[in-house]
Amino acid sequence: MRLASPELKTRRTITCDDCYFRRELLCALQLDAPCPTFRPASIDGLVPPPQAPLVPLPHALEYAEEAVAGVR
Repeated sequence: MRLASPELKTRRTITCDDCYFRRELLCALQLDAPCPTFRPASIDGLVPPPQAPLVPLPHALEYAEEAVAGVR
């Protein structure tokens, strides 16, 4: 059984030069590693980060069902 392909083992290191802010000359930081505000540079410009998926809590569904039952 093969767990990982060779392509996955060679991961490209992200640098400040890959950052949108550095490429647009908007960064004033001189760091050795990308900062927390790192945003990848792309052809489309500044792309917002992906939104985290909304996961309902198990007990929230019970409360919602009770609230709906109480309305009727």
